[in-house]
Amino acid sequence: MDAKEKINTILCDALSDCANLVGGNSFLLRKIHSKLPTEAVHMNIENGDFLLVSQLLNAIGNILQFDEENQVCTAVVGSGFANMNPALVVAMMENQTLYLAAYAKEGLIKQHTAEKALKNIVDSLQMMEQESE
Repeated sequence: MDAKEKINTILCDALSDCANLVGGNSFLLRKIHSKLPTEAVHMNIENGDFLLVSQLLNAIGNILQFDEENQVCTAVVGSGFANMNPALVVAMMENQTLYLAAYAKEGLIKQHTAEKALKNIVDSLQMMEQESE
């Protein structure tokens, strides 16, 4: 399974989990979700703090993968309208640069879920850094 298929599977699983909470048909919704386009947004932060981002992702979402040695963290966070649309967020530290990427499914009405997820993370990081000063 390549990275694109893996991202698609994770997002469809997260959307199906949301549907189960409200009593939806997860099989039918999974089939529909797999056909939706995936929005991808990327951002780099010079001299970012990997552990701080990991703590933030743990606080606002569900960590799927945490590899402190390779400095990679993957989580599903709520975003979009009322934080009801899940976004897959990947944080990776390399050569003093923190790389952030967010992926989300977009339907007919664009919620810019991935973009909002990254904006929320960056805004929260800035607030956390200001509080620590």
